[in-house]
Amino acid sequence: MRGFFFIRIIQVGFKSLRLHKLRSMLTMLGMIIGVWAVITLVAIGEGASHDAQEAIKSLGAKNVIIRSIKPPSMRTQMHGNWESFFRRWMAVYGLKRQDAVQIKKTVPGVKRVLPMLTKRMNAVHGVREVDCQLIGTFPYYPEFTQAEMVVGQFLNEEEENSKVSSCVISLSLAERLFAGHNPLLEKIVVRGYESSQVFQVKGVLQERVDAEKLPQLADSLGRTITANVYVPLSTFNALYGVKNVDRSVGNLKLEAVELTEIRVEFESVEQVLSSLPLIHEALRAGRDERDFEIVVPIRELNALQKQKARDTRMLLYIACISLLVGGIGIMNIMLATVTERTREIGVRRALGATRRDITIQFLVETLMLCLFGGCVGVIGGWLFAAFRHNILETTTIVTEWSVILAFGLSVTVGLIFGLYPARRAALLDPIEALRHS
Repeated sequence: MRGFFFIRIIQVGFKSLRLHKLRSMLTMLGMIIGVWAVITLVAIGEGASHDAQEAIKSLGAKNVIIRSIKPPSMRTQMHGNWESFFRRWMAVYGLKRQDAVQIKKTVPGVKRVLPMLTKRMNAVHGVREVDCQLIGTFPYYPEFTQAEMVVGQFLNEEEENSKVSSCVISLSLAERLFAGHNPLLEKIVVRGYESSQVFQVKGVLQERVDAEKLPQLADSLGRTITANVYVPLSTFNALYGVKNVDRSVGNLKLEAVELTEIRVEFESVEQVLSSLPLIHEALRAGRDERDFEIVVPIRELNALQKQKARDTRMLLYIACISLLVGGIGIMNIMLATVTERTREIGVRRALGATRRDITIQFLVETLMLCLFGGCVGVIGGWLFAAFRHNILETTTIVTEWSVILAFGLSVTVGLIFGLYPARRAALLDPIEALRHS
């Protein structure tokens, strides 16, 4: 009997909604937009956070990155005239090979150390010339950076020991320099301010993300260089040494940097943060000024995760405002419905319906509006996220908790704002309701 009662109430609710199709659609619109907004904003935020976290993770959660920087005294002097200053002096600063050796020896938990030396050059093949950075490094560079070989092989130990003129080029450089042709075993000329050198290409490497190539040197216009030429560090030192002469945009830059960057890999993630004081101590020995900076990806990842949680909460607050507006719209419409159906309520009360029955009737109608609006909002939010992810190729991640939260909030808000109109209908005096015309 009770089951038949609820079925009858649902049937009456459907009939009421069908009689006012346009009004029902406009009432549901607030719920649709609110649910859509929650799912979409959270999906966009999750996608952006995923991309940023992947960029940081690609640097290696177990890695510490140490980079050469000019000490404060040199940065102050550089405000003067470059030309006159460097005619008399050469800037000598930065990391040294001994630093890499010292870190490996004195810091516990270090698995391996990757030294790197970078120089801004031009790569030439035929009539094509591309700004590039020449990177001297060790054979295990791809493992450190999680880069992948597209074709060919990376540098090996034998080439490092024999100082051969072999190189690996980045995919970006291969596409610009060879225009679709196979670059393997081709020769390229790497040209700088002081000299030119011919290298034979033995492979093409695709970096996982741009962040892995940091620190990037800038071209003459200050733009980031994404084209790389990788050579054995021994070859780099034999051909170019540690001095760097650069003349661009009317400036002359003379400096000597033994290593541009040192990457340190630990056995486990837990050892990274606890070993930072020991790394600082190993690097401070023999230095009057600090000419290095330390980047810790795991620390940046933790900070990013906290920021992501704050951003997600902010997006939810904004989206919930839409649900709140939708709830106010439902209450407004249901109050109008109570006024229109006053005589109907009086008839039902006269035939034996209780106040509880009237309350349930109007709450069921409100719930139906919320359920329909919530379902359409979920479908709309999911379709928009899929369109953005697959068609616009922008990472957008729909999470289960956002769908459940959005749908649950739409139902909860609807019931809360529908309770007052339902109680108002139930409290109508049956005799006064029957007199209503």
